[in-house]
Formats: sequence, structure tokens, C-alpha cells
Amino acid sequence: MPSDNHFVYSLELKILDLEKSVRELERRLSDMEAKQAAAVQLSQPDVPEDVLRQIEQGENPVRVLRQHRLMTQKDLSALCGIRANHISAMERGMPFGLKTAKRLAEALDVPVGLLT
Repeated sequence: MPSDNHFVYSLELKILDLEKSVRELERRLSDMEAKQAAAVQLSQPDVPEDVLRQIEQGENPVRVLRQHRLMTQKDLSALCGIRANHISAMERGMPFGLKTAKRLAEALDVPVGLLT
């Protein structure tokens, strides 16, 4: 019967190892979920639904967000370092790059993705 005891003992050890692995995986999953929730929270702009709706309907996001923040083109220019005439051109549809989008997003306090 010693072999049966050894077999049971080895199974118990394997079960304990599996339980430990499951706990570690659950902890990692919980950490990942918390990080994902934090990332989602950070990516949610502090912008009312009606403003987001205007952007979704095709209105220029720079103009809509600037007006929502109660800024003039000159105000936005001072915050982001982009000349007001360039802001005006972007609001009329002139394309702009990621570097410009980042500067505008920071000045408007929104995620970059909202402007692109």
C-alpha cells in the first residue's frame, strides 16, 4: 500500500500547485481588469454628450471643442502655440498631423483620438 499513499500524496501536491497557480492567475486577471478600467476612465473625455454628438455628425472637432470650452481661436492659439490663422484653417477642414493634434488635444483637455 505504500505506493497508494505516495500516489495520493503526489496528487495532493499537484492540486496545491494548481490552486496556487489559479490564485496567481486570478490576481493577474484582476490587476489587468483594474488597469483596463483605469485606461478607459482616462480615455473618456470630459465632454458632454451633445458635444460628442456634434462631432459624430461631422462637425469639426476642433471648432466644437474650442467653442465648448468657451475659447476664441486666439485663446486656443495662446494655449497650444499654433497660430490663430492655422487654427481657423484647421476648423475649415485643412488636414493636420499627429504632433498638431497632440498640442490641440492638450490645450482642449481631450484625448487626441477625439480630434482625429
